[in-house]
Amino acid sequence: MSVHSMTGFGRAEFSLGTSNGVLEIVSVNQKNLQIAVYGPAEWPTLEHTASAWIKAQLQRGKITARLNFTAASGTATTTWDTPATLQALQELQHLALQAKVPFTPSLETLLRLAESRRHNSANLPVLSEVEATLQATFQTALTQLVRMRQQEGQALAKDLRQRLQNLRQLTAGMAEHEKSAPARHLKLLHQRLQDAGLSLDLQDERLLKELALYADRCDITEEFVRLQSHFDQFERELVTPLGGRKLDFLVQELLREVNTIGSKAAEIATTRLVLEAKTEIERIREQVQNLE
Repeated sequence: MSVHSMTGFGRAEFSLGTSNGVLEIVSVNQKNLQIAVYGPAEWPTLEHTASAWIKAQLQRGKITARLNFTAASGTATTTWDTPATLQALQELQHLALQAKVPFTPSLETLLRLAESRRHNSANLPVLSEVEATLQATFQTALTQLVRMRQQEGQALAKDLRQRLQNLRQLTAGMAEHEKSAPARHLKLLHQRLQDAGLSLDLQDERLLKELALYADRCDITEEFVRLQSHFDQFERELVTPLGGRKLDFLVQELLREVNTIGSKAAEIATTRLVLEAKTEIERIREQVQNLE
């Protein structure tokens, strides 16, 4: 098992006697679950009904489902929508009046309006009569979509594991560089005192206190330990379905700890590694945004 991507596509075809239907479901990134179902005007309750089927399968993402119908061969009847055409003509006349533009309807104008509202009558049955067929159709399309999300999720998880390994190496390098910071500071302090013609007593309490304060300021042990914990949690979530939200939180925590190390860093080499780590975390964040 692994996390799922939020990007997917599913398609299914079906027949309702005198009508042939095609269902397409598309999902893309979205922080929460957002569903839109587009179907024929004859089925105004379809969105409510189909949304329940989709919610049973998906938890995050922007989901768009579209049902399109065509009349079966030999049963199609093409008609003009007279009420809609007359309404459009009235709206056009009103617009011309508001714009103070002379307008005299012509046969060509009327024909264009009528053609734009021509539709094929598919003679659809009542929704309740075909609900079982539609539910099976949605299930077929959703199965395809979920499979695609699983496959892409596996690819993303593989990429994230590699990036996480890069982060482990970068943070290990930070810890190693900062271990030598107090010794380097002592050497630098010694050199400055020698340059000033002053002697250095290694047992001087003032010197020892200065070194202790310096070592405390650049100590990144706590941040390093927390980062290792976050790395381990991140690894576990990569094999957990619906782990996207927690991974998003962990990315924020990774960035917070690395920023803290950057503010404490006493070594230039550590600062370079911090910049590399922040770049890697940003890449991880972008990938995590794709996960359910």
